[in-house]
Amino acid sequence: MNSLILTSLAAFFKAFGRMFRESCVCRILLRIYGAFSNGWRKSRIMGFIGSTDKAVYAEKSLVYKIFNLPVVFWGVLRRKIGVAINEKIKTSVICSAGRCYVNAFMAVNTRFWGTLLLSACLAYTLIKLVTVHSYSLPVLAVGAVGAVLLVFRYDLMAFLNGSRVIDFVKAAAGFKELDFEFYDEGSFNGVQKIILGAAAGVITGAVMVYVPLIGLAIPFAVFGMLLVLYAPVTGVYAAVFLAPLVPTMVLAGICIWTGISFLIYALTTEDFKIRIGGVGLGLLLLLSVLFVSSALSFAVLGSLQVWAMYFVFVMFYFVVINTVRTKNQLYGLLKIFVFSGAIVALYGLMQYVFGWTTSNAWIDETMFEDETMRVYSTLANPNVLGEYLLLVLPVCAVFMVKYKANTLAKWAYLAMFAVLGVCLVLTQSRGCWLGFMLSAVIFVTFYEGKLWGLVPIVLCILPFVLPETVIDRIMSIGNMEDSSTSYRVYIWLGTLGMLKTYWLGGIGMGEAAFSQVYPFFSYNAITAPHSHNTFLQLTVEAGIGALAVFVITQFVFAKKMVKTYRLGYEKSWSSVTALAISCGVIGFLAQSMFDYTFYNYRVMALFFMVMAMGMALKYIKEGAE
Repeated sequence: MNSLILTSLAAFFKAFGRMFRESCVCRILLRIYGAFSNGWRKSRIMGFIGSTDKAVYAEKSLVYKIFNLPVVFWGVLRRKIGVAINEKIKTSVICSAGRCYVNAFMAVNTRFWGTLLLSACLAYTLIKLVTVHSYSLPVLAVGAVGAVLLVFRYDLMAFLNGSRVIDFVKAAAGFKELDFEFYDEGSFNGVQKIILGAAAGVITGAVMVYVPLIGLAIPFAVFGMLLVLYAPVTGVYAAVFLAPLVPTMVLAGICIWTGISFLIYALTTEDFKIRIGGVGLGLLLLLSVLFVSSALSFAVLGSLQVWAMYFVFVMFYFVVINTVRTKNQLYGLLKIFVFSGAIVALYGLMQYVFGWTTSNAWIDETMFEDETMRVYSTLANPNVLGEYLLLVLPVCAVFMVKYKANTLAKWAYLAMFAVLGVCLVLTQSRGCWLGFMLSAVIFVTFYEGKLWGLVPIVLCILPFVLPETVIDRIMSIGNMEDSSTSYRVYIWLGTLGMLKTYWLGGIGMGEAAFSQVYPFFSYNAITAPHSHNTFLQLTVEAGIGALAVFVITQFVFAKKMVKTYRLGYEKSWSSVTALAISCGVIGFLAQSMFDYTFYNYRVMALFFMVMAMGMALKYIKEGAE
């Protein structure tokens, strides 16, 4: 979508860029950049990371073959009974009813929704009249709306096509080709949709009498479950979008149901091959090591509960890489990931602006008297919020830099990037700032290394732009007078003391096991639920083997992303996306040196989801279907 303002801005920046490229300063900076760039690209480090000559070894190993046995079994099962089950699904009355419900719901069919609303209100009113001899006028009004909708026969979703407002939103989001008639109208013709609407309405109305919120959620929950069963990739979209917004157990439920739906899909789809890969093998090995540690833990029950959460979210990695198989699916998923992050960041900004949080629990008031607020948005802790933003920001940068300057999407993603960046600043998480700076350095170096010529100018400007509180926080890094720094250092010392005894097999996963052992090694009687360092925590929980497996897995992932980056033109969409995902993961791992980033299960889940999106990109780029 073009406009005079966007066109003028694009022309201004284009003219400015041309003038700068023709200047003497630019030529000098290019020579400096060329020297550093050539040296870095030809270095042994880059040669080692980018080499792929041993990439096939993992899949030929005995360990891989052992972990691949369930996949082989599922393949045999598919060949034996998959076709028969698929035929049963196609002819099943229950499955037909499910398809009708899903499509009528998506189409916002007036008769289906009218029946649902009317029957829900009638059921609610009848039960109220019988039990407490009362009724609700708002409920009766909604029932009247349902009765009116029954008169018409329209699919309201189709009316969104052609709407100027919707076209504007689609252009801003980068979904200009989105068609809202994504339902099958033929599946909900006839009486079936009326019967299903009535049944759903009666159940909804009956439950609302006793638990209103759950009652209201029933039609949507049924739709979501059936839709994911029908198309498992929609469960992946839902999990990525809702991860920072819903409670952990709700997210776990979405992941489990999506996993079950995927297994059914893999069983009934002809010639479907389940992917594992080298990174997947590393994650399965990590789960195995963690399970052994949990089974031998100082607090077995608590450790196994933590391991179960790891199992759910690590296994969802495999759901993502096996369901996201086209470029459109992947980039749609990445955009949803950014939208969700923008919502979370915007809420964080609102917390700051409107003073919705005044807690100073994460601030050393003796050092930072003027700092009384750190935003945490929907994630309950500013450090956790910062860790989440580290994953989102580089992905948002892809859309910001790759859309053309005269498109609305370019400026929409620029605005989202600004909101995400400001929110990261407001978390006042110094570790996350360092992680972001590291990821930004890598991104700029590989995307447009010439921009390093502007670094001296930026460094001169920053002290005049950054708030004093931010500068104070940056300057306090490493200052042992800051209680936050000294607190972490003493916990690390205590954890290292634990590792002298438990370095081989660990003490077991989770806070329950840690709290039983750590007090015997703590410094200055400092109590802590974990070691505030992901690498130390994995080692103390499951021994040196867990640390080795995790580090090697991340190294293999980095190699895969480097390979994907090199598969095409280095500024192509896929190459820049691979670069951005790598930067997000590296920034996250850098913050993991200063905090236990897997302590919040939702952020842990998102970390593995981002890894999965990177590997899905690799498979798509290679054309491995």
